[in-house]
Amino acid sequence: MKNLHPKVQLRGALEAQSPLRILMKHIIDLKWVYSFGSLSVLLTTLAEVGVPQIVKRAIDLLDNTNNLSAANKEETFYYYLYILIGLFFLQFLGRIGWRIWIAQQAHHVGAKIKSLIWDRSRYLPRNKLEQDYRPGDLMNVATGDVNAGRFLYSFTLIMTSDMVFLMILTLGSMFYISPQLTWWTLGTLSLLPVLLHRLARLEGQLHDKAQKSLSDLSDLSAQTVSTIRLQRLTQTSEFWTQRLFDSARNYMLQRREVVYTDMKFIPLTGLTPIISYIVLLIIGIRQVHAGELSVGSFVAMQSYIFLLQVPLTELGSNVAEWQRSLTSLRRIQNVFDEPEAGHLRKGGSDLKQNIDEVFNVSKLNYTLPDTDIEIFSGLNVKVNEGDRLGILGAVGSGKTTLINILAGLERDYGGQVDLWGHSIKDYSHKSLRNHIAIVPQKPFLFADTIRNNICMDKTISEEEIWRLLSLADVEQDVRSFSDKLDTKIGEWGVTLSGGQKQRLTLARALARKPKILLLDDCLSAVDTVTEEKILKNLDQELSRTTLVWVAHRRSTLKYCNQILKLRRIDQKRKELDT
Repeated sequence: MKNLHPKVQLRGALEAQSPLRILMKHIIDLKWVYSFGSLSVLLTTLAEVGVPQIVKRAIDLLDNTNNLSAANKEETFYYYLYILIGLFFLQFLGRIGWRIWIAQQAHHVGAKIKSLIWDRSRYLPRNKLEQDYRPGDLMNVATGDVNAGRFLYSFTLIMTSDMVFLMILTLGSMFYISPQLTWWTLGTLSLLPVLLHRLARLEGQLHDKAQKSLSDLSDLSAQTVSTIRLQRLTQTSEFWTQRLFDSARNYMLQRREVVYTDMKFIPLTGLTPIISYIVLLIIGIRQVHAGELSVGSFVAMQSYIFLLQVPLTELGSNVAEWQRSLTSLRRIQNVFDEPEAGHLRKGGSDLKQNIDEVFNVSKLNYTLPDTDIEIFSGLNVKVNEGDRLGILGAVGSGKTTLINILAGLERDYGGQVDLWGHSIKDYSHKSLRNHIAIVPQKPFLFADTIRNNICMDKTISEEEIWRLLSLADVEQDVRSFSDKLDTKIGEWGVTLSGGQKQRLTLARALARKPKILLLDDCLSAVDTVTEEKILKNLDQELSRTTLVWVAHRRSTLKYCNQILKLRRIDQKRKELDT
């Protein structure tokens, strides 16, 4: 594993079975980074624990009971002073060290996990993305859960290491000074681990519920933005506002429960050192008077009690951080545990356009998943290069399903679908996407500029962008905007009309220069005059491109040389009229 790229290493870690294995895998892969970081934490802790020991020796040095001369006392005192300054300097170096080696891992791991979430989610089956991993869910996982989980690789780990080192070294130093006082001190800590464990489990459960509530709120926010024009038209904005308010309030209440539970760690961990200090005062002063404990040792024990307060105070927040981080890592892990749609990532060959026959659909059968409702039965159709195939049919007759099959997105069907003489299942998903473009029923636009929505990952000249906009008959609309191509269109293109969004989506598909263009009723929001101009433009400009048009209006298909009409007979059977 040490020769692999860190991103590949982390992907392997994320395919482990549990969040703890994810963490351990990453630590092992970067063992030298974490080794130097741990040494820096240990160096810092050693310096902190060493300070009370030097103070103890300096105080005992001033005790009149020793036999040192004044000159020797002064020389020894300065010797201890120099050691003390050296210890403070070592603390400074140690803190710089763990920040350099471990702290920055939070940023690296966060960026890598976000990248891997995107890499995995884009290959998930469509039904998973529509049901279990809606945009709101994935956004919450990629932001809230990643931010909570990534600190487990850095600051939480540092805090844990510091707490362990400090408690071991502090208690060891206390036992060295006075075992009796130390045992009395430990007696006050016996119930703390049990109480912390119960509180941490409760906080983990509440955190998980709050994260799920946040996912619901994110998804509802996206739905609200995408339907804002419909809300105005139907006068339902108050209903949606109330839904958002209720969802936000539900998240607020659940998140408040998490915060309240987290705050309970403060009195629980803060009260223990106070009790320990009271025990020290009662028993320690008696030992000093009895001559069983030196003044320097008593002062050092006080310092160690206060030093012990740091890990005890951190213990509560540290346990809470571990619980929250592990809960978030489990939610991230759930995304990686989902099986991919195998044909999307790998497998298949490149397309070979060696014959004029583009599609040859033979005896196509398709049944809705988890039902016995048959959409197609024995469907046959052929499409040659440059053909215009029009598809008509009522709602539920299978038009969109047929488009998805022709695009290679839906592969769970019977019969044969050939593309350029070979089964469409033989081609890789990447190759299909390079040759086939789809304009869906519902346009999707990013909260970015018009230019970036058209170009996406391609470099396209401004002149070419205007030509594409002209083909989609949206050029004049864009020129009327104050920022032209640099106009920001908001989430889901909320600032645009339905027709403008559909035409921009069409222009984006044309920018891919596809060999096959599938139009799934993508001009439903456009008036008939504008629709006629667009269809004419497509027919003239894309003479060598194979077009498949789905429409509810027969007039939309006037340029098609083939018409396929899907007619619903009943819920289990379809008939085909050609």
